[in-house]
Amino acid sequence: MIYQALYRKYRPKNFNEVSGQEIIVQTLKNMIINNKITHAYLFIGPRGTGKTSIAKIFAKTINCNNQKNGISCETCDICNLSNNNENIDIIEMDAASNNGVDEIREIRNHITLLPSFSKYKVYIIDEVHMLSQGAFNALLKTLEEPPKHVIFILATTEPQKVPLTIISRCQCYEFKSISKKNMKNKLLEICEKENIKIEDEALNLLIENSNGGMRDAIGMLDQLNSYTNGNIELNSVLLLNNKISKDDINELFKQISNGNIKKCFEISDKFEENNKNYILICEDLIKYLKNIIINSDENHLNLKNNQIINIVFIINKYINEMKNTNDKKIFFDLLIVEIIEKINEKEKISMSYDINLNKNVTNTIEKSKNQPLKPKINYELYDKLMNIRLNNILKDADKISINNYKNYLNNTLKSSYDLDDLKINNLLLDCTIKAGSKNGIIITTSNDNLIYELYDNINIIEKKLFDNFNKNIVICIYNENKWNETSEIYRNKLKNKEIIEYIDEKDILNKIKKATNNSTEFDELIEIGEVN
Repeated sequence: MIYQALYRKYRPKNFNEVSGQEIIVQTLKNMIINNKITHAYLFIGPRGTGKTSIAKIFAKTINCNNQKNGISCETCDICNLSNNNENIDIIEMDAASNNGVDEIREIRNHITLLPSFSKYKVYIIDEVHMLSQGAFNALLKTLEEPPKHVIFILATTEPQKVPLTIISRCQCYEFKSISKKNMKNKLLEICEKENIKIEDEALNLLIENSNGGMRDAIGMLDQLNSYTNGNIELNSVLLLNNKISKDDINELFKQISNGNIKKCFEISDKFEENNKNYILICEDLIKYLKNIIINSDENHLNLKNNQIINIVFIINKYINEMKNTNDKKIFFDLLIVEIIEKINEKEKISMSYDINLNKNVTNTIEKSKNQPLKPKINYELYDKLMNIRLNNILKDADKISINNYKNYLNNTLKSSYDLDDLKINNLLLDCTIKAGSKNGIIITTSNDNLIYELYDNINIIEKKLFDNFNKNIVICIYNENKWNETSEIYRNKLKNKEIIEYIDEKDILNKIKKATNNSTEFDELIEIGEVN
């Protein structure tokens, strides 16, 4: 016998079996009881919340020969055919794979035909937002004057993509995420019928991971049942979802609060070895901090609420960065360093979160009460500065210098546990050294977000270079693709023995200083820019 997936086996067959959408169910039942059925419905809501199931139940019930009080009888020919997906008068269509004008025109050509043996011909169009504009236009004409024997039920997870002209011709029902209580009751019922044993903590985590989708929750239960042979423990759920346990989170924050960076990195290494999802870990860290705010007696970090909120903003920033890179561990390790810095700060932290920056970069975090908040840096000026530095470094580039810089970055920084060194090291892990002269170094990265992070920390990097080499060394940060194009131009110039003129960068540095409201913070950068 072919195995039937649990989410299909326990899909509700009538309105009495539906969990978590009581208001919608009662409204639809009343429509059937009072014979006030309209011609078009739009079901809106997250995936796995019952949109398609309720659409099928509604289609079956309005055609049932013996429905009573809005509940299908489950014994008549119509119910039997519908339950076996053999009722040719109930047509299901997935707009994700049938989104063209031709498919909708085919519907228009057939809706004039009477149902074969049902009272109504019902079209259920799932993921309707995937239809093309032409298909929407064709559907609109169909919805305006449909035959009395035709009913449309449209379902979508993204209502903002459905034209208002379509929405206005439908009765709209908004499906909510299934409550944890309803989900737990349903899962326990399934476990009892399937003889599945599951720890309460494991069940709670499974429900949390389903994000309010009953179908996802039952699907995960099915997968865990196969993996554990019917005996589901907490660790099994963690393995399935690549998440970490509360004990892991507590241990990580314990080491963070102690400022033990080495131990934190060891924990991070363990996460990587076990294929944990760093984005999910960050989300769990946010939940952990939220719980500290709610339960002040569990605040082992001794942080004020505004500090916790600032740290949450930082974590959220790194989540956005991780979504744009393959090596998420780099940003996670850097996040740890930054959180430790924030916890160890004795001065008041103030944060400006620039929601207008498409790069998702936090402006700056000030460490002093008396120092004014630094305004948004004009990154276009930095881009111009980098073009100047690229010219000047390539003018005098040599192999000895580049090897010296590589040795410093690969050895000295990596072996250090100084906070600034660790921060720079993590920033540069996703970078490549391309060229160097006695007075400058060129590094590239394909991550534009990282370029802006490096711009924000350029004075720290150059100070570290000065401390190590005992001379001013400027750094040029460049986009990888742009470097491939520009470096070829300079190679040809050198090959043809063209003279590359030195360009003074003082003027652009002064413009950067002026763009930052004459902040004295950039005086040091200007001094470093004065190449000996």
